[in-house]
Amino acid sequence: MLLSELDGYLAGLLVCPDLLMPGEWLPKVWSRYDDEESQPVFEDMNHVQVTIGAVMEHYNALAKAFAGQRPRYVPVLDDDPVSNEILWEMWADGFGRAVDLRPQCWKAIAKSGDEDAKVALAGLLHLVTIARDEGAMSKDDIKAFDETAPVLIPRWVLALNAWRLANATGAPAPSPTFGKVGRNDPCPCGSGKKYKKCCGLN
Repeated sequence: MLLSELDGYLAGLLVCPDLLMPGEWLPKVWSRYDDEESQPVFEDMNHVQVTIGAVMEHYNALAKAFAGQRPRYVPVLDDDPVSNEILWEMWADGFGRAVDLRPQCWKAIAKSGDEDAKVALAGLLHLVTIARDEGAMSKDDIKAFDETAPVLIPRWVLALNAWRLANATGAPAPSPTFGKVGRNDPCPCGSGKKYKKCCGLN
């Protein structure tokens, strides 16, 4: 995943109605959207730890920002160097990948009485549809979203976060740390394989 896509993915995980553990979502960071079975290629164990550490650092920074007394969120969005247009589509695709992990659980928001959360979820899912080129929208409608999406994304994410905080039933997700991994230990990339049969092959 590129950084903008990762940011959308992690934001989606953190506002998800269900608590998702890293073993469930971390492997998707390494896989391509068109090939969910692709495996990461790391140079060595240090590369694994540095990479996973960077992902978890971003995850924890977002979790901290979302959990504060005054939650805040500034999405990581790329911009086109030629047109200076803000490119939100990668972020939306990342958010969509988070939704795809547990699509049924998001229905709790749609069925709730929280209109802000319902509008936020519908809006973000609409952006996912546009980003994936799955909808039948006119160019004018897409252009309108191009102009408003960068402003709406943080508002909508914070609305979903407010819903999640108001409806939280479980403990917050632990922040995993990755120490030295033995050859027969589970691979920290989240594949479920032994390290020696996964990233340890490199």
